[in-house]
Amino acid sequence: MIYFVTFVLIYGLHVLLKLSIWTCLAIGVFAIWMIPKYRTRYRKMKEYQQRFFDVSMYLDTILYSFMKEEKVELAVRDVHQALPEGKMKMVVGMAHDYMMMAYEEVEFLGESLAMIDQEYPCKRMRDVHKFMTHVEYYGGEIEKPIRLLLADKSRWEKRIKEEIASRNKQFVDVLLSVVASLVICSAILYLPIMDMDIGAEPLLQVLAFVLIVLDAGILYRAQGYVTVDWIGLQLQENENIYEKKLQEYQDYDEQKQRKMSYILAVIGASVTGIAFCVGNPWMTMLCLLVTLLFVNQHKVGKYLLEKNLRRELMYAFPNWLLDLVLLLQSENVQMALQKSKEFVPGVLRKELYQLTDQLELEPESAKPYHEFLKDFYIPEVHSAMGILYSIAIGNSGNADKQISELVDKNLELLDMTERQMLKRQAGGMQVLFLLPVLVASFKLIADMMVLMLQFMQSSFM
Repeated sequence: MIYFVTFVLIYGLHVLLKLSIWTCLAIGVFAIWMIPKYRTRYRKMKEYQQRFFDVSMYLDTILYSFMKEEKVELAVRDVHQALPEGKMKMVVGMAHDYMMMAYEEVEFLGESLAMIDQEYPCKRMRDVHKFMTHVEYYGGEIEKPIRLLLADKSRWEKRIKEEIASRNKQFVDVLLSVVASLVICSAILYLPIMDMDIGAEPLLQVLAFVLIVLDAGILYRAQGYVTVDWIGLQLQENENIYEKKLQEYQDYDEQKQRKMSYILAVIGASVTGIAFCVGNPWMTMLCLLVTLLFVNQHKVGKYLLEKNLRRELMYAFPNWLLDLVLLLQSENVQMALQKSKEFVPGVLRKELYQLTDQLELEPESAKPYHEFLKDFYIPEVHSAMGILYSIAIGNSGNADKQISELVDKNLELLDMTERQMLKRQAGGMQVLFLLPVLVASFKLIADMMVLMLQFMQSSFM
C-alpha cells in the first residue's frame, strides 16, 4: 500500500514540477531506499510511546498496590495481574517468578526489580523500586512518600504527553512547509509568458531532484524529533563534564583572564590599524568587532560558563532533592544528606560533600546550608536549603508541614526545568520548519534565471 501511495505522490510531483520520466525514475529509486527508513522510525515512535504508557500504568498500579499490601512481592503480583497482555506483562511476570524462587534472600528482591529496570530504563521507575526495597528492608513511612512519588509521576506523565502532542504538531507543520514550498516552486513553471516552458531544462530537472531529496531529508530529520524513547530520555548531559565545569568555574582566575583579554585586544587593534591604513572599511569594521570581543572575552567566557552551569543545576537540584525528601521520611536531615551521596548528580557532588563535612563540625549551624551553591544566586535552591535547616533544628515543631512545603516547591521547580529542557531539545524543529522555504528559494531563483534567459533570447530573435 505504501508503495502505491509513493507512486501516486511521484506522479503528483511529475505534474506539479513538470518532471521528466528519468527524473521520476531517479526519485522512485531514492524513495525505495528511504521508505524502509521512514517505516523503521515510525515503528520505533509507536513502540516508544507504548513503552511510556506501559511504564505510566505500571507506576500507578505498583504504588497503589504497595500502599495497600506493604510487600514488594504482593505489589508485583498485583501489577502482573492488572497489566494487559504485552511485553510489560511478560517482563513483570518473569521478575515475579524470579522473586519467588528465593524470596527469603534479600538480594533476590533487588535483582528481581532490576530485571524490570533493565527492560524499561526509566529513572522514576528505579526511584520507586529503590524506595520499595528500602521500606521492605528497614521499614518506615509509606503513605506520604507514595503520595509524593505519585504526584511527581503525574506531573511527569502530563509533561511528556504535552511534549508528544507538541512535537507531533510541529512535525505536521514541517510537512506542510515542505508541501507549500513545492507548490511555490511549481508556480513559476506555469506562468503564461510567451508560451515558454522551462520545465524540461536539464539544469532545472537536476535541481528539482535535489530539492525533493533535501525535503525528504528534512522530513526524516523532523521524524527523529518525534521518535524519542520517552522513558529513557536523558535531559542531563554527561554529569562528569559538568562536575569538571563547576570546578573550573570556582577556580576561575579573573585577573589572569583579564590580562589575556588585553593581550588579545592589542593584537586585534593592530590588525584593525592595518586594515584602516589599507583603506578597507569592511575589514576595519570586522576587526573592530573582533577587538571588542577580545577585550571582553574573560567576561563573556565566564558568563557562558555560568549560564550553562545554572541550567544544569536547576535540573539536577530538584531531582536530588526529591530523593532526599524520600529519605527524610525515615531519617533526620543530616543522615538523609549522608545517604543521598549515593545518588547525587555529579554537578552537586562537591557541594554536598562540603555541606556534610561542615555539618559534622557544626551540626547546629545555619552557615553550611546557606553556603550550599553560594556561587550561584538561585532563589529556589536557597529557599529549599533554608527549609531543610528549619527541619534539622526543629524550629517550628511542625516538620510535616515544612516537608510538605518543600515537596510542593520542589515539584514546581522540577516541572519548570524539565519543560524548559524538553523545549530546548526540540528547538531544532523550528529551524526545520523554515528550511523547506529556504531550499525552495534557491530552486525558484534558478527557475527565474532560466526564464529570464529564455525571454531575452526570444526577444532578440
